[in-house]
Amino acid sequence: MSRIVYISEAASIAIHSMAIIASSPERLNAKQLAKLTGSSANHLSKVMQNLVKGDYLRSNRGPTGGFELKKPANTITLLQVYEYIEGTIDCQFCGIPEEKCPFESCVFGVKAEIFSEEFINYMKTTLISDLTTKKHIYAAENNSN
Repeated sequence: MSRIVYISEAASIAIHSMAIIASSPERLNAKQLAKLTGSSANHLSKVMQNLVKGDYLRSNRGPTGGFELKKPANTITLLQVYEYIEGTIDCQFCGIPEEKCPFESCVFGVKAEIFSEEFINYMKTTLISDLTTKKHIYAAENNSN
């Protein structure tokens, strides 16, 4: 299935997990985060290790271990996390360079560029602390351990 806006699984795991960690009253381990996000535990672990290396998360081992944010949630934008995982994003265009396009104006108008700018602006202005998880996910997770 094709998508207009593509968000990689790794970027999605990173943003969702960081928001869950920021909202959680206690540390959560990789197994719990994988269950809460519906992600593969192996893939989630790799993404979490990457976020630890990037100084976004702190990882603690042991029975009371898990992940915690290394920086306050109200200082981390979605764009920072997304670009840390994926690299810098540019505004999209139709894919054919303007100098090679056989049409006088883009067949897609400026929609791809507008969508990209709006998406980048949303991620630039939305903080991890702005994301609110469903209250019941922690109760369900704690009851299933």
